[in-house]
Amino acid sequence: MAAGSDVELSLGPYTVRVLSDEATDLALADESLEGDSDVKRGVIRVRSDLDHARTREVILHELLHHVVGLTHLAVKWSDDEQEEVIRALSPWLAMVVSIGLSD
Repeated sequence: MAAGSDVELSLGPYTVRVLSDEATDLALADESLEGDSDVKRGVIRVRSDLDHARTREVILHELLHHVVGLTHLAVKWSDDEQEEVIRALSPWLAMVVSIGLSD
């Protein structure tokens, strides 16, 4: 995903914006993160300097946070439990799930 990219992904009836630009890179680098998400705003931020495979995995990881937020699991799992499950699932799902990104 190139710097300056702004992609919209459909998640059922919802739209999730994926931001990747210089300001995003700087903010995420300051927090030592490759990506993060704001489920309430429907936004994922991902660093633009990641290779394609890693970008896909980070976006899928963050999309899973959105999925959890749309289910009853958001109130059943603590933040740590959510993160543990998502970290366990995202690398495996990234191997088979296609995410519509333009390079």
